[in-house]
Amino acid sequence: MIYKNLFIKNKDKSKIGKNMTKDAKKTMIKEIEQKDNQDLLMSLKANEKAKKVLFLATNLGNNLIKLVPKMAVSVDEIITEINKRQDIKVKGEIDFIFLKDHLYTLASYDKAKKDRGFEMAVIRGVKLGIKMNTQPKVFKVENDEILIMSKVAVPFKTEQLKGVKGGTTKKENKDETLVPVNTSIIDNIWSATQPIKKRGGKTKDTARNLNDVSSEFLTELNKVYNLASKKENAKL
Repeated sequence: MIYKNLFIKNKDKSKIGKNMTKDAKKTMIKEIEQKDNQDLLMSLKANEKAKKVLFLATNLGNNLIKLVPKMAVSVDEIITEINKRQDIKVKGEIDFIFLKDHLYTLASYDKAKKDRGFEMAVIRGVKLGIKMNTQPKVFKVENDEILIMSKVAVPFKTEQLKGVKGGTTKKENKDETLVPVNTSIIDNIWSATQPIKKRGGKTKDTARNLNDVSSEFLTELNKVYNLASKKENAKL
C-alpha cells in the first residue's frame, strides 16, 4: 500500500540549547524534522526523471497534455521509492494532495500564476501514477501511450438491434484487455472509483456508502450512453 507513515532520524536535535523552554524546544525540533524530511524527499532518485518531465511541461504550452503518460510513470516511481525507504516521514498519507504538491515543488511552480494547463497535466499525471502503482494490471503506460483495461474505461457497450430502427441495447463490458485511451478519461475514472472522505459528523450525505454512489454514477452513465447512441447532442 502507498498509504503509510515512515520514520526519520533527527540528527540535529543535539543542537538545541539546554536553557530553552519546553515549548520553544518542541517548536525547534518540529522545524528541524520538517527541514530534514524535506531534504530527504528532495533526495529521491525518482525526482530527477520527474524534474525533466516537469521542465518540459512548463515550456510546452498547449502540448502539456502529451506529457501526462511520462509524468504518471515518474509518480509511480516516486511512490515506489518512498515506500522502500525508511528514513522519510510523511505527515498524513502519500496521497494525491501530497504527490501533487511534491511535483509542484520539483517544478518550482508558483501557484499564484494559475497555469491551468500545467496544473491539469500534473493532476492527471498524479492520478494515473497512483492508479498504476495500486492497480498495475488495470492501468499502464507503454511507449508514452496510456492503456486502461477495457471494462474499466468503458463499463457498458452499446449495440445496435438488428431490424429495429433506432433501437439499441447496452451490455456490460467484460473485456479485460488493455486499450489505448485519451487523458480526459482519467478524471472520470478517478471520480468514479476513489472513495469519498467524510468530513465532520455523519450527515445524510456523508453517511452514504460507496455502493450507493457507484449505483448513482452508473445510472447517470447509462443516461449519457442512451443520449449518445440516439445522437441527441443538445440534451447530451
